[in-house]
Amino acid sequence: MARAAINVLGATGETYDFVSQGDAAVTSTRVSKGVYKLTGCLGMVPFPPVDDGWGYAVNQIDSRADVEMGFAGGVLTVTVTKDGQAYDLKHMITLHILVPGAGAGNMPDIDQSSEQA
Repeated sequence: MARAAINVLGATGETYDFVSQGDAAVTSTRVSKGVYKLTGCLGMVPFPPVDDGWGYAVNQIDSRADVEMGFAGGVLTVTVTKDGQAYDLKHMITLHILVPGAGAGNMPDIDQSSEQA
């Protein structure tokens, strides 16, 4: 496994930027209001960080939004709400994900069966 950072635009779900240490073709889409799906990854980088970086970051304009992650069947689902309602991010979300491929370094075996944020 290797790490990657991907930026997903809130309005469209399109990938804005992708930086990876692996060999992965990660795609992202906006499924519906506040729901984004990524394929081609192996879930989120687990906590605590092995070297640096894990989880996600949103722009200050979206700081009051709630973000939930789920990984099942090879799909990472990001669900965003604000005040209990589905919410499209005004800017973007940066996700620190695991991807298949070379350059993994000393990544531990992880259990991706539970939700992570």
